[in-house]
Amino acid sequence: LDPRMTVKEIISEGLVIQGERNKEVLDEKVYEMLELVGLVREHASRYPHEFSGGQRQRIGVARSIIMNPDLIIADEPVSALDVSVQAQLLNLMKKLQAELGVTYIFIAHDLSVVQYMSDRIGVMYLGNMVELGSSNTIFAEPLHPYTEALLSAKPIADPRIKRQKIMLEGETPNPANPPKGCYFHPRCAYATDKCRECMPPLRDVGGGRMVRCFHCLEED
Repeated sequence: LDPRMTVKEIISEGLVIQGERNKEVLDEKVYEMLELVGLVREHASRYPHEFSGGQRQRIGVARSIIMNPDLIIADEPVSALDVSVQAQLLNLMKKLQAELGVTYIFIAHDLSVVQYMSDRIGVMYLGNMVELGSSNTIFAEPLHPYTEALLSAKPIADPRIKRQKIMLEGETPNPANPPKGCYFHPRCAYATDKCRECMPPLRDVGGGRMVRCFHCLEED
């Protein structure tokens, strides 16, 4: 958020760029967006530094939805917030999704947040999609070795549940100079010569799932 702009200027900027000049229209639209995200009209004349982190995120959401988009790309929208504030913002986003019919591309590393927000999940490794499927199937039955490792590292609140943690070999390769073949092979316990020579294709394995892994495809 631009520290030199008021909340009203920040939220209405998209409409102004598109040519809206009527002050009354801009004011009413900004007030509507503020109330929609759980803020009040009086906040419109304030500056970003006067708000908490959670409130600033709400301003960012208002700035997005004022344009009435079909799609919002949310890149780590709650990673810098306290857990209780994260929950408030995530619930707000789900509420707005139901009311406005907007689609989110939600980018995050927190698996609990990903599971709560997502209908479908794409798992990325070094810029490549390695697995794609519904949220339920990805968490219940991961196919790609990297997905398995990610989920094995997810904390479990119930101490009675024991789960083997899958340890990856080596360190993550340099994204600017990825290895030949499958990018994941230097860290994969299932890697073969074929993995080291060829990049596996992203293939449909049925049930709306896709996976990029020779090991998984050979098992099928």
